[in-house]
Amino acid sequence: MSALGRRSPVRAIVVASSDKAYGSHDELPYREDFALQPIYPYDVSKACADLLARSYADTYELPVAVTRLANLYGPGDFNLSRIVPDTARSLVRGERPVVRSDGTPQRDFLHVADAVEAYLAVADSLARPELRGRAWNAGAGKPVAVIEVVERLIAASGRDLPPDVRGSGTPAGEIDRQWLDSTAIRRELGWEPERGLDDGLSKTYAWYARVFA
Repeated sequence: MSALGRRSPVRAIVVASSDKAYGSHDELPYREDFALQPIYPYDVSKACADLLARSYADTYELPVAVTRLANLYGPGDFNLSRIVPDTARSLVRGERPVVRSDGTPQRDFLHVADAVEAYLAVADSLARPELRGRAWNAGAGKPVAVIEVVERLIAASGRDLPPDVRGSGTPAGEIDRQWLDSTAIRRELGWEPERGLDDGLSKTYAWYARVFA
């Protein structure tokens, strides 16, 4: 970023942040005017990058904006610590999917293709100087419990494999309930998520079934 401040101008810089930058709030869903109050290291790293990136819009008059995205899922994710790829791999192998919490934590799930379209909408907005330095939420806006995501993937797989729930409560270092208010990006930039969760998970599982087979 500092190099961009000194060198030739760029058309748009969209920084990928996360709903984790907000930390935990009693009021839900999260809006862009909520304070960033993270506690855990990953969440703090997102908040720091978020604040620093937006400061460049004022300091260097750069076309910078930030996207705070919901939990992404979709083809191409091989991070097996995440619920969707780990569950899909287990199901392809004929194993019961493991749930490391009690299944009740709630998240906002967004298909990766919808996330890409949000990035592009924000990038296009940076042609307007008055929109530089903004942070934009992008999510489906509907909280879904982790156990429900696992059950929907089981249904998509067609396998009779009940989840193996091993946890109790919310795991350490995790926030119990998070979802986003995406009103601003919908109204001002015309972005809408196009993929429903059931259809998105079904197609995502089909991709993992080919990869892990």
